Amino acid sequence: MKTKPNKSTINNSVSQFLSIKNTFELAELLNVEHTSFVDIIRNASYKEFSIPKAKGGKRTIEAPNEHLLIVQKQLNNYLQAVYYKIKPVEAYGFIQSIKDELHTHSIITNAQNHIGKKQVLNIDLSNFFHSIAATKVRALFQKYPFEFSDDIATCIALICCWNKRLPMGAPTSPVVSNLICIGLDKQLITIAKTHNLVYTRYADDLTFSSDSIIADETIEQIKNVIAINEFLINQRKFRLQSNYRQQTVTGIKVNTKANVDRRYIRNIRAMLHDINLNGLEKATQKHLKAIQVDEKLMGAFLSKLTGKINFVGQVRGKDDLIYNKLKQEIKMNQTLSVIQDI
Repeated sequence: MKTKPNKSTINNSVSQFLSIKNTFELAELLNVEHTSFVDIIRNASYKEFSIPKAKGGKRTIEAPNEHLLIVQKQLNNYLQAVYYKIKPVEAYGFIQSIKDELHTHSIITNAQNHIGKKQVLNIDLSNFFHSIAATKVRALFQKYPFEFSDDIATCIALICCWNKRLPMGAPTSPVVSNLICIGLDKQLITIAKTHNLVYTRYADDLTFSSDSIIADETIEQIKNVIAINEFLINQRKFRLQSNYRQQTVTGIKVNTKANVDRRYIRNIRAMLHDINLNGLEKATQKHLKAIQVDEKLMGAFLSKLTGKINFVGQVRGKDDLIYNKLKQEIKMNQTLSVIQDI
């Protein structure tokens, strides 16, 4: 398990990163010999493949080659440290966890800001990573707080970008997108404060909520700021939700308290029911849509189911009756699985 950095480590990383003067120092900081560093950038390549989306359809992933991936992971640590120092409190997604930090960042804590509001406005940005051009990434590293030379800024942009944009699959893309969005966040925070709204952003999910009606003029201001920052709104996921209907934020119900959708609970119960009725092997085959099932895949299915149940506990609380009942059932099934293997 990766050790969480503390604030001292963060400060040290920021100081080291912002003090680099040339690409030789950048390569050294990223633990790569300069000749190899140049070669990795020149021969950057990505493998494309598709994975299913949670709600249907497919998402194309662009995975960097092995050597580039190592460099990106090193760079990501420094970029995360810088972002941690300058991020707005309204940002919740793709943020590094810090040891002994009270303010955590997750889809749950993001949603909790909007509990019990009269109206909730959800805005999803289309093609989030791909809409961020390499030229914008390069410009990012030439400005405060980086203020790097043209050579360093270009070098970092080449490490982070593919096909002249942020790729979906590089470990650096999430934090770079957050850094790019600092200007957007500041402008939307100003609108929110002016109109007594609560604003948060989790990656490409923007949420505004209010104890009163959100005026059409305010919504237009929000749209204009998004357009000025060169992002597009996914119209299919643009929702203004009033409190007499179900309100959700990043998949969490927020009408009166943080809660999971009842369909999520039903899905867990269906999985457990299949295990009890048909056995673990057939349940794994059905819910993972697998042709052949082995012990590893059955273990993965149980892990997935356990994760879903743990999520219910995180949202509803560890004392929740539904969570504890589901937890007991999965424990029984895990015990039976072990007994059957003996």
